[in-house]
Amino acid sequence: MIGRRLLAAGTAAPLIMLAVLVHAEHEGKVRKHFSPKVAEEILAAQQAVVRADAAGGFYEKSYQHAEPFYWWLIPGWMEEDAAHRRANRILDVGCGYGTLLSVATTIYGAPGYCVDVTPYLMPPVAARRHLQFARGNIELDPIPWPGHFDVIVMTEVLEHFNFQPVPTLKKIRAALAPDGLFFLSTPDAKEWGTTQKYYKRLQDIPMPSPGRAVVDDHVWQYREEELRQVLKAAGFSAVRWGHSPGTGLRHFNVVLKRAP
Repeated sequence: MIGRRLLAAGTAAPLIMLAVLVHAEHEGKVRKHFSPKVAEEILAAQQAVVRADAAGGFYEKSYQHAEPFYWWLIPGWMEEDAAHRRANRILDVGCGYGTLLSVATTIYGAPGYCVDVTPYLMPPVAARRHLQFARGNIELDPIPWPGHFDVIVMTEVLEHFNFQPVPTLKKIRAALAPDGLFFLSTPDAKEWGTTQKYYKRLQDIPMPSPGRAVVDDHVWQYREEELRQVLKAAGFSAVRWGHSPGTGLRHFNVVLKRAP
């Protein structure tokens, strides 16, 4: 069920509601899950903020309608987590326009930090939501802020990695607090198809190498067994494993913690 549409306050642009019935897989079992209405309302408000500062641009015309489908389950999972766990800092790796990070900071009541190769996050949005932004490549650069983060978000970024994923995922794990959660989304290659434009096999992708040219493209889309393998190799274990409906094709939505 795709769900009905929500009209954001002050605009006629339709937003896809997150409060729909979906199936979310826990490790070892499946249960029905409702994305809470509070998360839906926060998303609508944040998208209105971004639209106000990006009027007439790509976000308003196209991206705002697609982005909730990539990480459909994650705001609801965050709200459930925030009901019983405190977060002091949140990091978004590849934050884009800052929509989901703003949702997360509102849900958890914690400051947000974001790093991205391209500064899509506009200064007025960052100022309104008190987000700290640093430009950088997570694969080649250190995380700009020291210490641990209680929540780390990385949505629609893994498929853009130019290098072997495990070293960068280990960097992210090292920045995650011992009891923290890592929220991840990425396309499911079972439906999107494998990407062999640059490499024929996942193992052919090189290790991180400063000075090597990088591309902004989907370099590798993961099958489930591949994704589970690289996450395990990086020291993560899955708390939840599900799928968003995607914009016609599904995306993995995963919650991870540091493995013992």
